[in-house]
Amino acid sequence: MYRQLKLMEALKNEYQRQKELVEKLEQRQQELPHGSLSCKKGCYYRVISEKGRTVQIPIPPAWKGADNLKQELAEFQYIKKALPLLKNNVCCCEKLLKKFKPYDFWDVRKRMASAYAGFNSDFLLLDGDLNPETWKDADYPSNPFHREDIIHESENGLQTRSKAEAMIATKLEQNKLIFRYEPELILGSHVIYPDFCIPRSHDRKLVYWEHFGKMDDPAYAGKALSKLDMYSKYGYFLGDNLIMTWETKAQPLTFKQINDQISMFLS
Repeated sequence: MYRQLKLMEALKNEYQRQKELVEKLEQRQQELPHGSLSCKKGCYYRVISEKGRTVQIPIPPAWKGADNLKQELAEFQYIKKALPLLKNNVCCCEKLLKKFKPYDFWDVRKRMASAYAGFNSDFLLLDGDLNPETWKDADYPSNPFHREDIIHESENGLQTRSKAEAMIATKLEQNKLIFRYEPELILGSHVIYPDFCIPRSHDRKLVYWEHFGKMDDPAYAGKALSKLDMYSKYGYFLGDNLIMTWETKAQPLTFKQINDQISMFLS
């Protein structure tokens, strides 16, 4: 779903961009002198059609308006060639925006009779899309290090390494968001374990959530910034497919901060 929605968003933007240029060029075309340019033996002529005849009017080199007239005639001809291409694109975009419906295999499932409920329909998925039901229940490689530190617990019983992570997990559970805790993520030659991975509700794009709990520790904060820099190098950006929360001893994580992140980036 995510790719299709991004495609539609890009198409809308491109439609608006080309439509605005069409309007601008049509307006400019009305302001310009009509005709074309001809150059013979270094002499320029303005070529126009007059009573069905082609007329070539010399443009005197010494005339102070010569360069401006040549520029405007060239502009008129460029616009004349560009407008059909742009108008065709605008027309195609309009048709596609009206007719294209994002494909979601869930819509197909909803239209099936109850006799077909419970059967695996993953074969309907587009390449790169996921079925939240099977994704939720599938095994996945997770952080194998220092498992003895996993001593905190969310409302639904998920065990985490910190109280703050338990708070985040609890809020994800309360919002009925499925997620994975500390899943393996490979970035180039690096293997890392983000705190959470969540399929976003409206388009099911995978979003990673990192919580940094000791940002008043300079060494820890430096490592956190290096980690965020690595994320960005591999296409993970804050506010898009990456969420970050942080805290210090003086400013612990709050449920309001968690709720705000869920509302802004996961709804």
